[in-house]
Amino acid sequence: MRRCPLLFVVLIGVVMFASAQTGETEESTEALKSGESVTKALATVTSTAISPLVGVSVMGAWQYFRTPGAQRARLPFFDKPYFWVPIMLLLVLIFIKDTFGGFAPLIKKPLDAIEVLFVNHAALILIVFPVVMNQVARLMGYTSLKALFGELLRGPVVYAATADTAGIQHAFSTATALLYAAAGVVVAGVVWLLAHCFDVLALISPFPFVDFVLKLIRNLVFAVLLGASIISPHLGLLLSLVVIIISFMAFGWALRLSVFGVVFAWSMLEMLLLEIQEKPSRDKGIRAFSSAVKNVKRRTYGRLLLGEDGSLVFAYRRLFFGPERTVVIGRAGNFAVARGIFHPTLVEPIESAQKNRVVFRLLPTYRGVEEEVRACLECAEVYELRWTKGFRSFWKFLTEDESAVERA
Repeated sequence: MRRCPLLFVVLIGVVMFASAQTGETEESTEALKSGESVTKALATVTSTAISPLVGVSVMGAWQYFRTPGAQRARLPFFDKPYFWVPIMLLLVLIFIKDTFGGFAPLIKKPLDAIEVLFVNHAALILIVFPVVMNQVARLMGYTSLKALFGELLRGPVVYAATADTAGIQHAFSTATALLYAAAGVVVAGVVWLLAHCFDVLALISPFPFVDFVLKLIRNLVFAVLLGASIISPHLGLLLSLVVIIISFMAFGWALRLSVFGVVFAWSMLEMLLLEIQEKPSRDKGIRAFSSAVKNVKRRTYGRLLLGEDGSLVFAYRRLFFGPERTVVIGRAGNFAVARGIFHPTLVEPIESAQKNRVVFRLLPTYRGVEEEVRACLECAEVYELRWTKGFRSFWKFLTEDESAVERA
């Protein structure tokens, strides 16, 4: 993904070139040639992808009240009160969960898992992607997405003076719309993925009220970007490009963390709501995510197995496909299984009996069967871990530093 920012710039260049070739007289062409329209569209898509619920509430209400009453019926569905008012109420509930819910983690964590699994992905499909396509329609000079699709599907309108060029203009318009849509979907998806990771980190964090701080940071980024776009379109474009480039550079990390969030959240719901416990098996192995394993990227999903020589082996597939790869972690007796509030971990004691390095994070469904996991992998022992308080401890948690946890 290191070349993705360059590829994105090339894609935008192709879109701009194509838009410049579609003609000079039509209203849609004039809209495409307007750099301010492109800047506004890019800032809108980026802002919405950072925080879809907040974005559609703020920008939807703003667009609705600044539109004359006679024209409000022509607004897209996400700019109408029946859509953004319930979302505002949902935001209030999420705010209560992230603040007062910190005092009741056993109630709050299932709600966090639901937010990661369902709310965020629903926001991507029902909010972010429709906003992208609506911006494409506006850039093409149409008042609605329905009008854009109708024009493209109807085909070229041939007049006597333009019979030779009508087909070419229609082809260019269609190609331009597709290029804009492709660029918008890619940008929105990548930015959303990075923003989604804030919720995943909040889900797995053992620290109370951390998710409130993380979401506050994300919403501050949204507010700065939106405010900059209102003050100066050029400043908004610059900040949008910064966010987009950072999102592309962090794509691999964000994708692994997102997959981790989906599997982990589902397992947590199974454990907390359905009281499901996964039975450890030597043949199938113990499902886990890597944390601090040499030559294996963090949050790689795979299975922990016990080798014939007593070594601990991690088996995984790249992107869930292809041949299975195995990595020898070390002697099984050198590791221990640590109990956690919501999920166990596999740790390696270092320096002293009070210092540990988190090597693997096991799924929440293994909570309560730590002794069976230890016996399955033939680890040394099972004990409790303690996370110290403070920002330094939280930073160690995020970076999974080797001395991040202590034995209780």
